[in-house]
Amino acid sequence: MADQDAILDCRGKLCPKPVLETRRAMDALPGGSLTVLVDNVAAKENVTRAMAEAGHQVLAEEGEGAWTLTITKGETCAAPEPRPGSGKMVVFVADRGLGRSDPELGSILMRAFIATISDLPQPPDTIALMQGGVRLACEGSAVLEQLSTLEAKGVRILVCGTCLDFFGLMEKLQVGRISNMAEIVETLMAAGRVIPL
Repeated sequence: MADQDAILDCRGKLCPKPVLETRRAMDALPGGSLTVLVDNVAAKENVTRAMAEAGHQVLAEEGEGAWTLTITKGETCAAPEPRPGSGKMVVFVADRGLGRSDPELGSILMRAFIATISDLPQPPDTIALMQGGVRLACEGSAVLEQLSTLEAKGVRILVCGTCLDFFGLMEKLQVGRISNMAEIVETLMAAGRVIPL
């Protein structure tokens, strides 16, 4: 490595700061490695994925409730991919039920909605789950089978890591992948059409 390792401490920082700060630090790094310290699974997953997608090598080591991510700058970083969801359809789900008037009816309608889109010949490109919507992708959800079918068809299912952590559901995630505010916002902003539920 040409340069002495730099250290970026992102412990205690909420999504999407660890990803954004790591991106900035790597852009400014002329070569060598950056060591990033994070203290939650969502930050570890999100930083690791973002850096790998940018063409860098990432080594993650766990110890005492935190992770040390050693990110080695790629010799020639991959060209940035087009923003996710570009010109595509995104379903944004912020609750486990559809509508606000009756929670029981809302749950029935949400199950029907997810089942219906899983049967479509052209489902949405991305489903983004936030707030109570993250429960749909977790153990015990009535729509896990349909979400798994959608994922198998190539639908990206982005599940807010901050929301999973807030509800204590990080270990119960069954389908989709842990995402972050930066990725979800970029996906929504680049989408051709967003269907909010």
